Formats: sequence, structure tokens, C-alpha cells
Amino acid sequence: MSDNQEPTPGSPAPDEAPTRPAEYVADIGFDEMNLSEPLRRALADVGYTNPTPVQARAFKPAMEGRDLIVRSKTGTGKTAAFGLPLLEKIPADEKRVRALILCPTRELAIQVAEELRSLSKYKGVKVAAIYGGASMKQQEDALEEGTPIIVGTPGRVFDHINRGNLKLDGCDHAVLDEADEMLNQGFYEEVTRILDRLPKNRQVLLFSATVPTDIQNLIARYTTNAETLLLSGDVFTVEHIHHIRYDVSESFPKPRHLIYVLEKEEPQNAIIFCNTRDDTALVTAVLNRNGFDAELLNGDLPQKERERVMGKVKRGEVAFMVATDIAARGIDISGLEYVINYSLPEDAAVYLHRVGRTGRIGNKGTAINLFSGRELATFTTLEKKYGIKFEMREMPAPEEAMRLWTERHVREIHEAAGSSIFEGFLPLASQLKTRTDADDLIAFLLKYFFSHLRMEKAAAQFAAEGREPPQERKTESREGGRRERGDKRERGERRERGDREERRERPPRAERTERAESPERERRPRRDEPRRERGERTSAALEAGPGEVKLWVNLGTADGLGPGSIATAMEDAGAPVGKMVRAELRPTFAYVFVAEDDAPAFETLNGKQHGTKTLRVERSKPRTERESTPRPPPSPDAGPGEAKLWTNLGTDDGMDEAKLPAALEALGAPAGKVLKVVMRPTYGYAYVAEADAPAFEALNGKPHGDKPLKVERHRPRGAREERRPRPEAVPDVPGQTRLWVGLGRQDGLDEAGVTAALEAAGAPAGKVVRMDLRPTYAYVFVADEDVAGFETTHGKPHGDRTLKVERAKKK
Repeated sequence: MSDNQEPTPGSPAPDEAPTRPAEYVADIGFDEMNLSEPLRRALADVGYTNPTPVQARAFKPAMEGRDLIVRSKTGTGKTAAFGLPLLEKIPADEKRVRALILCPTRELAIQVAEELRSLSKYKGVKVAAIYGGASMKQQEDALEEGTPIIVGTPGRVFDHINRGNLKLDGCDHAVLDEADEMLNQGFYEEVTRILDRLPKNRQVLLFSATVPTDIQNLIARYTTNAETLLLSGDVFTVEHIHHIRYDVSESFPKPRHLIYVLEKEEPQNAIIFCNTRDDTALVTAVLNRNGFDAELLNGDLPQKERERVMGKVKRGEVAFMVATDIAARGIDISGLEYVINYSLPEDAAVYLHRVGRTGRIGNKGTAINLFSGRELATFTTLEKKYGIKFEMREMPAPEEAMRLWTERHVREIHEAAGSSIFEGFLPLASQLKTRTDADDLIAFLLKYFFSHLRMEKAAAQFAAEGREPPQERKTESREGGRRERGDKRERGERRERGDREERRERPPRAERTERAESPERERRPRRDEPRRERGERTSAALEAGPGEVKLWVNLGTADGLGPGSIATAMEDAGAPVGKMVRAELRPTFAYVFVAEDDAPAFETLNGKQHGTKTLRVERSKPRTERESTPRPPPSPDAGPGEAKLWTNLGTDDGMDEAKLPAALEALGAPAGKVLKVVMRPTYGYAYVAEADAPAFEALNGKPHGDKPLKVERHRPRGAREERRPRPEAVPDVPGQTRLWVGLGRQDGLDEAGVTAALEAAGAPAGKVVRMDLRPTYAYVFVADEDVAGFETTHGKPHGDRTLKVERAKKK
């Protein structure tokens, strides 16, 4: 495994230098490296005067054109180690590609490119980042204009080479950053093909924390008399980090334990690492519901969203980033003091990369770990092989956690208020306390206050360090074209392997190598082969894997559930905690995948209640093996003087012939007026006298538990109207943008309700111009200048669901 690049190019200013260990500060200054004036000015702008050892030792051989193999631990400033010599050697007016830098992840590629741009601020050497998920056209334009330094991921770089966009005949410098991780992710083939396209006399700079066999093969094949700089030992370790262990019990759900730990430890910000994408969704939703601002980062997010989340975290606009191991590489957040492992990784070396996001350049950091018995193997390896000592701390009781949480927030309010006088608002405060919605209003004010307080602190920290806060990245192409909903990849583009391989469990390295060399390994289809149909792709995802069982559950998206919340719903009903592998949801049901050993525990949920609904859980069978269930006989038509009413309450909702009339009467129907009842799983028929029908129809829309009741007259099949035509789309208006929002009438909302939901999630108030409301979604029209404010609500929680807000596709 390799360590991450530190974006800041050197050590802190002299007044801070004594607090840093000597291994992080070289014994020479930048002035002694004979740097050009533009580079010295750029370094002065960020307030650094001393290079780190890796920067000082790599500069001279890199300037002399020698091949370099550099092994250096995490957080030692490796970007500047290769960036400074490259920027010195490449003239500002160069148009050909002179340097190619390969990184394993998109986030690392973006970060390296941004750091090199800051270093070339006064020299004017252009730098471009090319990576998957972003506009191919925009990257093609940058390459066509002439950019001498290219930073990219192997998959997208190779795509551009094949298309003829990236010409490497003049490229005489190649840098492999995080080389071992790049090969771990399966990029060996692309890396070697890319290096084969370079001129024979190119210089190779390879940065890797470890040198396994495949790295040695690269060294032997592509370097000549390479100089090796050993700045870290054979065993990768992370120092200056305090490791804390909290043991979790089965008494409470694991997210609740996380809340208790946050309330006790009081971190100002943190990265919370999870092993699965579903866990990131669940943890993010739980944190936001409990007053902790959180955003998730995983491979399911479109690239635009990944960059938006990273920008908010780096600017201090959000306190907690909940991420999979996609964030264990290449992410550097100024002032990050805490890393929290919601689950320990199976590979102990991954733990070192996770916690390496804190304790950068010799700073101190804290790693908090929620430990359960399943993770004993990782824990033992960390202690015995890597010598990590964990401090055991006791999980706080719920009452103690709430007391600490309240005291901390009250203290912060007092500190912010100081000696200010707010007499003008005291009458309003008194009036607010008398309102029935006082708790909701006060909760909103508190959330607004603490969000802005955190942003002010982050801005003050940037100012104190003499740095500007990171700016939002612009992701639109030159043509002004809007990104289509779903952030689809362009034709011929391949998904980066680092995202593709993000999964529940990462097998050991030897196992991955054996699989990679297996002759039965399914090859990737050629570009000229026909695409598989959609059904082909999805059918594999719906099949149980080895040792798994596929269960059918009568809960779906119409019940307001997603992959994370359906796990919570089943755990609340008695399912074992944390045992769901994955879920595929449909509107009225879901396929839930669990380990074979855990299946009986899930099947015992059959017949239990979820709200007002009776759960049905059964093993899914292939269509050919299912017993053919005879259709029930047709329901009888209404007799003379009768009305046959359809209602959306059925046996799945716990209804029967006696309970349905009782439920209708409880909602206001006249008592004793139901003449007959016919039940079906998802609906029922109630027969009443014609004169009583209007009183029953008046119940339409009333709530029955979490479900809006539907009551309407049944029409015989021959008398039913033709299917209503699709409503005409509301036309676009210049100066306005059409947004697609995943809320509709089936959520019990009208236009005002959708607007209120968006504003509650943080959208600017009073900015919805008009709306086209549909059953399952809505088109919301806002002024062009307000779009960004609405797009920030994407991914925020709405009840038990995650809000989706995206620019609508053009037909």
C-alpha cells in the first residue's frame, strides 16, 4: 500500500517549525534549492519556508533527469517533491504534453492538479486533470489548447490516448503517484500500456510506500539506473495519532453508539469511514436526523456530487464526511483532527491509510474506532504487526451523552453571544415559545446558527494561516451544456476501476492477484462489440451470491424506504443488526440479500408489524419454480341501490373483513354502514348503500398511519375511461432552470408541501417560480442564479428518504 500526497508543499512557517518532528522538516530552506523567482513567490504565498525531507532529497536528482524510486510515509509532501522540479524544467509557453502524472483515484488526481496549479501561479504553466465521470468534451478542449502537465487516472488517460486526443511523443516525464495502490486496483495493464507509449528517453518518478513484486517489475522494465530514496521503512506505519477503541454492544443499533461517541468526544469535524455504501447512506441519514451536519461520499455518487461534497468539507461548510475507502486515498482536509472508523476494514493496511487523513506533516490526530467481535482479526493485526496501542474508553450511557451534547451546544451559544444585547428579539422569542410549532422553529434556528458558526470558524482558520478557502469547482463544459440527470458516462468511456471495485469486502492481496491471473477471468468487452441489454446487466445484480439468500419483502420505495432505511426498518422489527448484505428496492416490494446463516432470523419477521403494515418475508424463488397461485374469483358487482368502493387498504396492511370497516369508521365514516367487504393483499372493496357513499368518499386523503387513504368508486372494466393522456410538459422559460425533484403527490405533498420540503432541506426561501407536480416526482422551476442553492439539497434527508434534486433532462 502507499501513502497519500500532502497538498501543502512544505513545512509550516518558522514560528511553528519547532512543534514538528525533525523528520518532517529538512535541514535546508527553499532558498538553498535555487528555485526560480515565480516558484519562490508561490511558496511564500502559502507561508512555507522549509521543505520536507522528501522534497529536499528528491529535487536535485529529479532536476538532473534521473529516474527516482521514492518511499515515504503518509503526509510528507510528495506532490511538491515531484511538482517543483517539473515546474522548474517546463517553460511557461510549452504547448506539448511534457509531464504525465498518474493517480489511482479521481479525488487524488483533482487534488494533485490543484496543488500544481497553485505552485505554478506566477510561472503560468498550464495543468489539466483528466478523470472519469467528468465531461470528456471539456477535457478534449484542454488537451487541444495545449497543456504541458497532465494529471489523471489510468482509465481515462488511456481512453484519451486511444481516441487520439492525448499525444505523448513529447512527454519526457512520467510520475506514478501511489504506485502500489494503483496496481492494487487492477491498473497494471493500463499503466504499462501508457508507459509503452512514452519516448524511450523519458524520466520516471515512482512514489510508493511499499515495493511489492509488481512494483519491482515496473522498476526493472521502465527505469534506468534509478536512484532510490528510502524515507520510510519496510513496514508502513502512521505516527502522531492517538488510537481510541469503543466496544459496541448489541443493546443499541450501531448508529446510536456512534451518536453517543460523537456527543462524548465533541469532534469539530471528522471523516467517518464505513465498509459499505449502504452504511454510508444509513449513517449520514442518522447523523442529520440527530443534528449533526453530514454528507456522504461513495462510488455511487456522480462525479459532480463527489466534487461538491469535497468542496463543502474543505471549506468547512459541513462537519462530518461519511465515506467508503474511496476517501482513504488522496484526501487532505486542513485542520482535520479526527478520523472515525464506524467499521474496521478487513485489510489492516487500509486502516493505516484511513487514519492517515489526520496527523498530517507531523501534526497530532485522533482515530476513534467502534469495535465489535467481528473485527477481532483486524484489531489483532494492528496491535501485533503494526504495534498500534489502543486506549480503551467506556461507551457513555444515553443520558450522559445527551447531557454532554446539550452542555456543549449551550456553551457555544453563550460564547458566540458574548455580551451582546438582543432586547429587540425578546418579544419574538416569547411569542415563539407559545406556538405549537415552536420546537420545529427553534430546531431550524439552531441548525442555521451552528452551520454558520462552523463556517465562520473555518474562514477564520484560513485567514489565520494566510490562505484563501477552497473555491467551488465549475463543472460545466465550454458549451454551457448542462449535465444530464444521472451524470451518465459518455459513449465509449469506461468507469474508473477504483470505483468499480468498491465493494462490501476487499479480499486479501494474494487472493486478488490469483484472481487477476486466472484464465477464466471474464474479459472486458471490446469497444466494437454490441452493448448488453439493460435486463442483462440488472439480472446479475438480482441473483444471490455464494453463501447468500435472496429474500422477498413487501416493503418498497412507496413506503418511503431506501437501501439504508429498509435495513433499519427490518432491524426495528427484530432482524439481526448489520446483517443485511444489500437490497434492491421496487415500488411495492424489495429483494433483500443476507448470508445463508442469517436467513432464518430474517424469516421470523414474517407477520410482524411495520407501522400499520404486516410484514411478509419469504425466500425468493426463480419464476419457473414458483407455484402458480390461482387468481381469486372476481369481486361481485354492486347490487341495486349499492355502491362498490375501492380503498388502498388490504391484507398486507393488517386488514380483514372486520378491521377494514373499523378503520374507515375511525376516520369518520358512518358507523355500521358497510354491507360487505372483499379483501385483496394491497386493496379492498367496501359495499355500502348508494346514499352513504358520499360520506365514505369524503375520507379520501385522510391519513391512516403513515399512509394517505384512497377511497373511490369502483367502475366495471367495460365502463372505465380510456387511460388518461400524459400531461403536457410545462414549457421552459428563458432565465429559468427546470429541476427534477423526487417528491410527488404519492408522498402526500402538494406544490406548497414540495416547496416547504426543499426549503427545510436548505434551499433558498421563496425562490420557487412555478411547479409541475406529478404522482412520484415534480418539476420545479427556479431562476438560473438560484439553481446552485437548490442543488445543494441533493442527498439531504427527507423523513426516512434521501432527497433527490437534479437538473431535468432535455427531451
